[in-house]
Amino acid sequence: MIEANLDGAVEDQVAGEIVRLHLALAAHVALERVLLAFGDEAPNWLGQPAGTDARGLRRYLCDLELRVNPEGRAAFRKSAIVSLGDVRSRHGGWTIPIEWRAASLAPLFPVFSGQLIIDAERIVTDGHYAPPFGVVGYFLDRALLSIAARGTARWFLGKVAGVVGPAGSAPMLPGS
Repeated sequence: MIEANLDGAVEDQVAGEIVRLHLALAAHVALERVLLAFGDEAPNWLGQPAGTDARGLRRYLCDLELRVNPEGRAAFRKSAIVSLGDVRSRHGGWTIPIEWRAASLAPLFPVFSGQLIIDAERIVTDGHYAPPFGVVGYFLDRALLSIAARGTARWFLGKVAGVVGPAGSAPMLPGS
């Protein structure tokens, strides 16, 4: 079983209306499984492969999930395109460029761009997103939407933990 503690926040560092998202999940990671999970011939745990973009990132069609109650019985799902770059070695772990964006109604949802950092004891997503609707969207994000951003990233990190954890393990997230 993967022990997981979440620590993260949407920080107030803003350049225009860009918001930083940094979320970490403490987890026991089998580092040898990272290349299997994120390599060129990765299984489709993330979703349906959808080719590559102009920069060479591998795209996957999937549903991102936001749980709206602590028990996880109610969830909001949104079709998305998740793009992954090449796995790179990093100080005893791995880093993977990552982006996600809505697959439909894209102007109504933020676009996240950053990196996934994986080492033996934690999984981190670190990057930035632009809330929709400019300055108004930024203030909505400060009031409410940042909860959705953190919740979606938390769900994604839990999904990654389930794939790169020791064989036969499953993430144990707070509230689950």
